[in-house]
Amino acid sequence: MINCVGNDGTANSSPLVSIGLPVFNGEAYVGQAIESVLQQTYPCLELIIHDNASTDGTEQICRSFAAQDARVRYFRNPRNLGAAANYNLCFEQARGTYFKWTAHDDRMAPEYLAKAVAALEAAPDAVLCTVGITEIDGVDRPLRTYANHFPGIDSASPTRRFAAAIHTRHQCEDFFGLFRRAALVGSELHGAYSGSDRVLLAEMALRGPWVSVADPLFIHREHENRYTRAILLKDDRAAALWQDPSQPVQRTSPLFYSMVYREYLRLVPKNVRDTMTRLGCYGELLRWWFTDEHAIDLLRDALKRYPALEARVRALKLRLVGASGTRPGSLPELK
Repeated sequence: MINCVGNDGTANSSPLVSIGLPVFNGEAYVGQAIESVLQQTYPCLELIIHDNASTDGTEQICRSFAAQDARVRYFRNPRNLGAAANYNLCFEQARGTYFKWTAHDDRMAPEYLAKAVAALEAAPDAVLCTVGITEIDGVDRPLRTYANHFPGIDSASPTRRFAAAIHTRHQCEDFFGLFRRAALVGSELHGAYSGSDRVLLAEMALRGPWVSVADPLFIHREHENRYTRAILLKDDRAAALWQDPSQPVQRTSPLFYSMVYREYLRLVPKNVRDTMTRLGCYGELLRWWFTDEHAIDLLRDALKRYPALEARVRALKLRLVGASGTRPGSLPELK
């Protein structure tokens, strides 16, 4: 355990928590995000800021906080390395027992770390603590309060936990939960592709149970200028380049579901040694195609990637069911 100095300047024996804040051109909100970390009631933390060569006022804001508070460590990349690399650099600098990513436009309630650390300390086999979520807009107006529920994620069975992670519909907010840092070592971390946050959560499910705190301690901001809303959800190739700008254009494929599924497959032999448990996980991956319309989602991805395929599918549909109407049990209209 690394000895640390609390926010009152005295030595403290509590386990160190490392907070990683990756940012690119976040001047509008990054100051609030930093303040929410430094105002935690938990006494032993470090804040690692990795600036991805911002061109706005982000650098000045971050350097100002670092100059005033020794818990803040500021790093600036010489060029934009992409979101994935920047996230992972935060983790590489972490020295704590626990680790958490925080987005530059999100915040934490003051008691977030105190309650999450207590939950993980009480469950030594747990790898991740999730919390309730308050969603706000660009001017701090509350929109809703909710929590993601993964039935079976606290099970002793890796197969059941894996099933909970891959079958539950969610928006990956729990990627910003509090991790046991040792559980992240050797993991996929933030891959350079869309959906890598889902893959990391699935890997954490294989590595151990999760615990949760029901209180809405994570303040998640939804706003029009949020990059994932403004660009990534509308342009798959832009999403790939956001993750890794060095990717050749021909490799920035929008086949989201095939990529995620392929990575799910890779997780099983990497993280599971027991043969029966592996078979159980592969069985859940087979079932994945038949839940939540994943097979249809993959077909939609393929139609976006290969426009000529859409024309062939529609021609086949015309031959089978005619210009109007559909046969019972046929696929829904692809949009």
